[in-house]
Amino acid sequence: MSQLPKRVLGRTGLEVTTLGFGAMEIGASGVSEKDAENLLNAVLDSGVNFIDTAIDYGLSEQRIGRFIAHRRSEYYLASKCGCVPGSIEHDHDERPENIRAGIEHSLRTLRTDYLDLVQIHRSLPRGELEASGALDALLALKQEGKVRFIGISGVLPSLIEQIQMGAFDAFQIPYSVLQREHEALIYLASGKGAGTIIRGGVARALR
Repeated sequence: MSQLPKRVLGRTGLEVTTLGFGAMEIGASGVSEKDAENLLNAVLDSGVNFIDTAIDYGLSEQRIGRFIAHRRSEYYLASKCGCVPGSIEHDHDERPENIRAGIEHSLRTLRTDYLDLVQIHRSLPRGELEASGALDALLALKQEGKVRFIGISGVLPSLIEQIQMGAFDAFQIPYSVLQREHEALIYLASGKGAGTIIRGGVARALR
């Protein structure tokens, strides 16, 4: 098996495979436990070393913890914050107490002591980010060793000022041949030393 190419994720220094695994779909209740186990292990066996999940991806975090926590040294683990644990409506709350509660929940569920990257799930404008206290909460968790790097799932129009803040180590940005409106901002983020994680790179068919 040939090795997958890797790149350094911005200033994080993490050498990640250019192909990562977005673990949203394995959280669906229609995916069996056995299929989830087989898929997660196949991902690692193929050489992919970056897995992205979130609290509100159904059973995703739980299954990652159950089926591949014993292989934790083989992959970088990214999750989201601002999600409300147990929320059926996928509510979000960026106050410090919920940021901490969410990350502690993820650590327990994923059966790990730390997250390589935590991304704020909503693309909030700078004013809301600063007023919420979310960044201060993340920095405190980073100081405690529970979080290594901080990112945000950003889109226009807020993405521009998020990049200019200089506070984020990585940005998760939608981009594909069908969705190119963020293209210039990928270069802007890179110029600030931040890494970019592309979501939706293999765009879904037009309806």
